[in-house]
Amino acid sequence: MESYDVAVIGAGPAGVMAAWKAAESHARTVLIEREPSPGKKVCAEGVLADALVDAELKPSSEFVSNYISGAVLYAPDEQKKVNVGGEGYILDKPAFLRVLADRAEKAGSETRFETSVENVERKDGLVEIRTKKGGESSLVRARIVIGCDGTGSVLARRFFPRKNYQAITALQYSMTDCVVEDESKLEIYVGHEKAPAGYIWMFPKGKGDANVGIGVKGAGAKVLLDRFIENHPRVFGSAKIERTLAAPVPVGGEAESCVADNMMLCGDAASQVIPLTGAGIHTGLVAGKIAGEEAAISALKGNVSAENLQRYRDRFDKLWGERISNSLRALDSFERFSDNELNIITGLLEGQDLVEMANGFSPTKAVALMARHPLLALKVAYQLLTG
Repeated sequence: MESYDVAVIGAGPAGVMAAWKAAESHARTVLIEREPSPGKKVCAEGVLADALVDAELKPSSEFVSNYISGAVLYAPDEQKKVNVGGEGYILDKPAFLRVLADRAEKAGSETRFETSVENVERKDGLVEIRTKKGGESSLVRARIVIGCDGTGSVLARRFFPRKNYQAITALQYSMTDCVVEDESKLEIYVGHEKAPAGYIWMFPKGKGDANVGIGVKGAGAKVLLDRFIENHPRVFGSAKIERTLAAPVPVGGEAESCVADNMMLCGDAASQVIPLTGAGIHTGLVAGKIAGEEAAISALKGNVSAENLQRYRDRFDKLWGERISNSLRALDSFERFSDNELNIITGLLEGQDLVEMANGFSPTKAVALMARHPLLALKVAYQLLTG
């Protein structure tokens, strides 16, 4: 049995950041990942520039596939569109996570790839993690374990309440030979016929490559995405699907609890995702940073109580809690509008206001923008203000 101050399960954005910050703070740290390399989960791979600032990385061709100057949101009938400003990047997510994992290793964290977690239990004031690699089992003991292992988190399912945990289905094709009008712009398509309670995205990676995906509640994601591609022959007529990925994405707002004695949850495991967009890279990076710092401090001081670890949740919520909550209210509200109403809304919204709403800022701003359409404004006001 090997002993550590901090054990991190999962090498997604939250996990690699948590391992880095814990090791940087001189805690003996191990990062456990079941895949041979990080970044297997479906992801549109788009982030705003601020995400790399919070990751404490400068953009590099090593992990940036394309530079983005904004996005275009299409109404359900595609007759109206909203142009949205905002600089950002399309990442090569596996390469990005590999850079972050390497940084964690340089700081002193041990990384164990191709290692699955078979069981987790508390024992004698510590946490014992039973792992398996290549058929061989081993036991890891840690003062604190941070669960960054996604929607199916072993730690979350075993030790945390999950009654309000809600996820949608996300399916994505990595495509080549697409005909993209402007490869510096993300494209978002909404509408209940296209993607019930969700949306379709096309994120260009340059030279005709693109991530084309859909997030929807319930079944039928592949049928809907294939129909969308078939209905846009100018863009996809000669395109080819190189890879298909599918995974659940949590959109129900933050988990009611993400700390317990000796334990913390981060990223998708804690549902720290912007519900209206399903974006989780940036929130995961920030949550992982904070969790790694607080875990190291608590482990090294010998106070691993839930009360002490609550500092992690408090710090994260100061930055993102209200934004996630506001975005959830906006998602719940806009799900109730018909496609005809969404066509009107798209014609009235302005780009920056859409960005703010999508990311949890000023959720009632749409009401003022729609003053020219009083009946619709009344409905929007009721939905957004009452939730």
